[in-house]
Amino acid sequence: MKFSLPQSKLLSCVQNIMNAVPTRTTLPILSNVLLEISNSKLKLAATDLDVSVITTISIDSTKKGALTIPARPFYDILRELPECDVEIHITENRMELKAERGTYKLSGIPAEEYPKLPTINLAKEIKLPGSDLQRMIKKTIFAVSTDETRPALNGVLWQTSGNNMQMVATDGHRLARISLKNTRLKGLHEDVIIPPKVLNLLVKMMVEEDKEIGIIFGENNLIFNLGQTVLASRLIEGPYPNFEQVIPKDNDKKLVVDKDLLIGAVRRMSILANTLTHQVKFTLKKDSLELSSANFDLGGEAKESLPCDYVGEPMDIGYNASYVLDILKQLDGDGVVFELGTSISPGKIYSSPKKEGEDYLCLLMPLRLAE
Repeated sequence: MKFSLPQSKLLSCVQNIMNAVPTRTTLPILSNVLLEISNSKLKLAATDLDVSVITTISIDSTKKGALTIPARPFYDILRELPECDVEIHITENRMELKAERGTYKLSGIPAEEYPKLPTINLAKEIKLPGSDLQRMIKKTIFAVSTDETRPALNGVLWQTSGNNMQMVATDGHRLARISLKNTRLKGLHEDVIIPPKVLNLLVKMMVEEDKEIGIIFGENNLIFNLGQTVLASRLIEGPYPNFEQVIPKDNDKKLVVDKDLLIGAVRRMSILANTLTHQVKFTLKKDSLELSSANFDLGGEAKESLPCDYVGEPMDIGYNASYVLDILKQLDGDGVVFELGTSISPGKIYSSPKKEGEDYLCLLMPLRLAE
């Protein structure tokens, strides 16, 4: 098995699949990448058994063959080479790479020992706007839980029924939900819970936002077709908790404040906030929002007042500054709206004005204020 490709082209393909090579593994073969030639196409693939990345590229070779080779050395050699034609020759379980004045050899493991990769059935593919998918992922993924005792919360819920598609993520302290109009998936599949790793990879690999992405729902996996590269991921088993029941319906206090002013103030308050709780206290009065924090270990205190529109009884409420900033960064409007109930119940947070054609909402649980 023999083929030749420009260094930049081969490096670009290997870079994509390196994202699925695990840094640590008890199965040595998972540290390898699969090279397979058939029908004048070179397939490069890597998997960590949860996420697989497969890239296909046309080559001038009519011979068939396959081998797995150590991923990191292969990638490092290609990365260090100058722009030139790279010739790869595979015999039995050895790979020889020739480039300009150098020759590099690596031992491989037979391809038959490599884990079975997902089957890609293009007949079941549905196309979706890449910009919509990217936006939904970015708006929710920050709220995914890392608590492994609640596996369903370790992913993003994707609901595709009806005239809207919706993504939701929550870690129990905050929740992010975005809904966009879309009827292409209507009635085609049940809700799925997607691991964040594959969603982060998808966003990273989507160079052209305007391009459509192919989606293939499998039995227990989800495949994203980007054209030359395919991403496949195992799904997380559900059910996902009923998040709708925690979204408050009767929060009667409303705060509207300039988003950039609030971001700056919360950042400054966080410098002198408690290092464990990161608590910032919001004191709400008519037309005034006072922010304060204290770090008794440092003997430090901070206080700042911002103009705002506030309707409701005066109240004090505490929030984790990091969580507030995570949410504010995702909002598009110049203003931000907090709909609040009590100092211990979740508050609804959204942009002002709202973006047309989508419904984006975040929830944030307050911290109990230190006496």
